[in-house]
Amino acid sequence: METRYYYIDRLRFFLICFIIFHQTLIAYGGVGLWYYTSTDRFTGTALITVNTIKTINLSFLASLFFLISAMFAHQSYKRYGFKTFVKKRVKRLGIPLVLYTLVFHPLVVYFIARSHGMSANMMTFIQEQLTTKFSFGPFWFVAALLVFELGYAFYKLYCPQIEPFLKDLWKQIAALRATLFVLGIGILTFVVRLFSPARATQPGIQWGFYPLYIGMFISGLIAERNDWIHKVKIGFALPWLLYAFMCLPLLLLSVHYIKDWTEFTGGMNTQSVFYAFWEPMICVGMNFFLMTLFFRYFNKPNPKATEQANLSLLVYFLCPAVIVPLTMFFEPLAMPIFFKWLLTAVLSTVLSYLIAWLLYKIPFVRKIF
Repeated sequence: METRYYYIDRLRFFLICFIIFHQTLIAYGGVGLWYYTSTDRFTGTALITVNTIKTINLSFLASLFFLISAMFAHQSYKRYGFKTFVKKRVKRLGIPLVLYTLVFHPLVVYFIARSHGMSANMMTFIQEQLTTKFSFGPFWFVAALLVFELGYAFYKLYCPQIEPFLKDLWKQIAALRATLFVLGIGILTFVVRLFSPARATQPGIQWGFYPLYIGMFISGLIAERNDWIHKVKIGFALPWLLYAFMCLPLLLLSVHYIKDWTEFTGGMNTQSVFYAFWEPMICVGMNFFLMTLFFRYFNKPNPKATEQANLSLLVYFLCPAVIVPLTMFFEPLAMPIFFKWLLTAVLSTVLSYLIAWLLYKIPFVRKIF
């Protein structure tokens, strides 16, 4: 019988709100990729604080979504089997991905270009965005998730004989699972970043983070199959959080004195090694801390939380079209940068959910999202 995890509804809502806040930090000068950056930006100590928060977010936010998605993928495959599972995942993720990549993303970019006086023909501009400047935008996550889930389906179909071996191996490494995960992902991340640094994008995809994403997706599959996560105590995550946050001052001091962040994003140097191993440490700590925290205190039925969770993909789809105009609106106003960011972040979250809630009442939209 399929288990209903009520706490996941609240956790998904929390994470979507966090992602919107994360994106607005980039809009006000934080390091990262985003559609539009305000001319009024964080500077000095405020910018260091913003980038520290963003660095922590990057280490666990997307990874936790991949872990949660993997848990549901395992349940869904058991329930539907290969053909129906693939059909449902292509419909659920593929249609929004195509709409966003081919229509919504180019239109957002075109809106920004027009607001800056660009007068090119819309169709010519969109054609250029879909060819020479192609990018998934923020929907890189959906593209990656679709590939991960289809890959899992084909693995289940063609490699069932590996299951007993993996199950036995999982039991044998019980005491070292987290340590082996951190070491393995750290090594893979360092190697990948020798060829594709953390901030490099092709096309709009930061390959340097993918060892961690794939590792957390696989962890979600294993955890769900063995009901591992719901046996984990908060104390399991705390040492990893402690180690990671103890290393954080060293990371900040290194950036301050080296004054070259690219040293950390890839290459044959100690900074790249340090960053590659620091990320999975804080990822393990934050992800399992949040999972166990929400499981312990929020695993109860709540219709409102379920409704909010159902809107997650649509909110993620819509939020760039809300954040960008709000950033532009507050840009010329005379107010402290912190309040501009806070207003943009809060209003973007509220309006994105409100618009998504109204659109979700349309049967056609509900079928897609």
